[in-house]
Amino acid sequence: MNKSMFDLETLKDIRRQADEISYMCMSRQFYEDEKVLKQALDHICRTLGMFADMEIKKVKGENISYDPESYIKGRMALAYNAIMKINQDEEYPA
Repeated sequence: MNKSMFDLETLKDIRRQADEISYMCMSRQFYEDEKVLKQALDHICRTLGMFADMEIKKVKGENISYDPESYIKGRMALAYNAIMKINQDEEYPA
């Protein structure tokens, strides 16, 4: 059995961020900043790709010679911050 590279709390945090991003993106009736949405989607897709690459290597029994945890956490943080910034901007317009 292959052991996960992530601890349980990190996985829970990634899942929470993904759920919040999804909720924020899907709950919008009038979403005006398409560029930020596209960037957030790009970060999420790259995160998912890294998870898949990591799992493929685990299934094949290959060593993972890079740090997927830092990459995944970083990409998730970028997507999360972009989406949450829009929410804050709408709550407190100038």
